[in-house]
Amino acid sequence: VGGGLDTGSRVWGSENDLLGAQCGGDGWVTLRQGLRLGCEGKVGLYNNHYQSNSSADLPGAGSDFSSQTTGDHVAFAADGKTFKLLRGDAAANDLNLGEEEATAWDPVIRAGDIEISLAVGFLSMNTTLLKHDQIIYKYNTEDTFWGDVELKGESAFAPTLRIGYGLTNWFGLESWYGVGISEYTSSITNTHSRKNEQGAPVVDNPPLGEFDAEARSLITLQAGINAIVYPLAIRGEGMGRLHPYLTGGVGNMWYNMNSNYTKGTASAMDLNFGGGLRLLADKNISIRFEVLLHRNTLEWTPADYFMELNEGTTLVPLNEYPVQPDGSIAESPVTEFESNTMSLLQWSLGVQGSF
Repeated sequence: VGGGLDTGSRVWGSENDLLGAQCGGDGWVTLRQGLRLGCEGKVGLYNNHYQSNSSADLPGAGSDFSSQTTGDHVAFAADGKTFKLLRGDAAANDLNLGEEEATAWDPVIRAGDIEISLAVGFLSMNTTLLKHDQIIYKYNTEDTFWGDVELKGESAFAPTLRIGYGLTNWFGLESWYGVGISEYTSSITNTHSRKNEQGAPVVDNPPLGEFDAEARSLITLQAGINAIVYPLAIRGEGMGRLHPYLTGGVGNMWYNMNSNYTKGTASAMDLNFGGGLRLLADKNISIRFEVLLHRNTLEWTPADYFMELNEGTTLVPLNEYPVQPDGSIAESPVTEFESNTMSLLQWSLGVQGSF
């Protein structure tokens, strides 16, 4: 039996057309030649018009066919890059740098660099700032009130600026300047009162009013000089990105609180020590985390008077009312406050530049 060879064909085809609007943008910060941080992105909304064709030429009568499908769909497209880092050869080409700038960077602590660091953190002021027994805390035209008063601080927001110099790859010196912004509160116990009349009796434990206890602002200024040591680099070259360090030094802290009890600003010599971690992000950029313990002795100067009334024409003295051995109460002006030794913990996180 003999027969012929039949043949057939099948064809597919498609076409897509996009028509719409697209917008985008980018932003960059050049930290130094060869190092840029930034982000870029774009979004678009389009009409996708598509057409699909299919046809066949098959053996046999009536088997051939041809079809076409068309339609429209809404299409959305987006693209973005964030914190793109250009460094090395690509950065050198982009910024037309010489071959020396384009060479690979080895992370290392360098001697002879000027270091500038800006950090933010908190200074723990949750300690006693001033304490005095049997001192006036309220006065009105009828009565005088006194008791044991204690003023305590709260945690302070404390930005710090440091400027230093690396004498070797493991030892450097840096000056530091900071400010602390916080508030303080007061507690009053063992209270007494009496009428503003000659021979008036003493009343024990009068109730405290809503505004009898002070709660006001506390500002500190700090400055000093510290030594900084990288122990892992003492016997080496200081290679690597992560470097622990020790630091300690001496400085001064100035305290000012808006209190009826104190006069002006109190100054205290400050000793501090601590440590931290420094991460070398680039040749000139580091991330720095630090913890310090401050130790200083604070002594306030008593105010000239406790408060003023009648537009300053009546001055209420800052008096204390100690109990005498015979049980009587001796009224006398406060001439000094006891000094108070404080230990303050500070932590900070910041960015450091090396030049």
